Amino acid sequence: MRALICLFMVGFVAAAICFGAADEKAKKDSSTGDAKAAAAKAPKPADAGKAAADKAAADKPTPGKSTDNKAANQNGDANVPDEATETAEPTTKYPEDEEAILKAGVSFISAYAAHDARQVAAHFAPEAEFVDEDGQVFRGRDEIEASTAKVFKEHPKASVAIDVASLRFLSPVLAIESGITLCTLDENKAPHATRYTAIHTKTDGQWLVASVREHELHGQRLHGPRLHQLDWLVGNWVDEDEDSIVRFNCQMTESGNYLIRDFDVSVAGQKVLSGSQRTGWDPISDKLRAWTFDSDGGYFDGTWHRDGEKWVLTSVGVTADGQSAAGTAVFTLVDANTITWQAVDREIDGVRVEDSEEFTLVRTGPQPQQSGETAAK
Repeated sequence: MRALICLFMVGFVAAAICFGAADEKAKKDSSTGDAKAAAAKAPKPADAGKAAADKAAADKPTPGKSTDNKAANQNGDANVPDEATETAEPTTKYPEDEEAILKAGVSFISAYAAHDARQVAAHFAPEAEFVDEDGQVFRGRDEIEASTAKVFKEHPKASVAIDVASLRFLSPVLAIESGITLCTLDENKAPHATRYTAIHTKTDGQWLVASVREHELHGQRLHGPRLHQLDWLVGNWVDEDEDSIVRFNCQMTESGNYLIRDFDVSVAGQKVLSGSQRTGWDPISDKLRAWTFDSDGGYFDGTWHRDGEKWVLTSVGVTADGQSAAGTAVFTLVDANTITWQAVDREIDGVRVEDSEEFTLVRTGPQPQQSGETAAK
């Protein structure tokens, strides 16, 4: 049963196999393993807190790369598609300063992960200024700290993700950064997007944020930035016991607008199911949507949402046998290389199916950068 329940989770295409293959698995009396679910997704800033959030963008100063909510996504930074820098020319005349800004961004994100308003404000210059998209002005480090503390108090689940468009140096002591912030006050609602421009200054050898200005977003496509909320899925993952193995590989497409998950399930050394899932941002429903297709002919349409410390994928579809299916997959991050999952609220042709146990998936090997299907943008 374990192997097939795993299927269900891999993309909910398992709704079809969770039953057919489960019967096959049951005959082999495979052992069932338990998994501990301990999520470590600390929330981050929003609204006035976005002032500090903009600083986090320095964590990915290279244009076009994004910085996700690291507290929520403990596997680390967002997907970085181009790491072949051995022979590439430097992206800036000031690589050491760029690295310093990046390190400051890491420190900033850690402070937000802890909801430490004082430490967040410490990344700003004493006379720094932040102007939000409504024109409200926060002047000075103390006022930024107070406004950030208020955000943390009123919105304990607030979070942020940042997509850096550019970081350029005007001088050895002055840098300008621009990009998009995605701020979430209510974890059950879609993030609110704004454009931002941040000015970094170097004083006594330390880079600090001198100014941040937000602007209302017009005519910008947010597929990539919104999708980066699921960067924790990227990599090679495996769940196995004595008789069964479930594997999936998840990679960002070259365009950065989709995640592709290829999966397969083997029982007693025989592959019983494989398939592919494509996840992207749906601008009409304002949700992350997943389309899943299995090798037997089943297909499913689902939506992702965050629920506290968990990510939930709810799907409906049709099995290869023509049965209607519905269910929910619940994912919890344990650490950078471990996630737990459980299949709940499952139905086949309107008949309720018992919830699965909670299982564990472990990231294996180096985090891959692009699967064979990622060429399709």
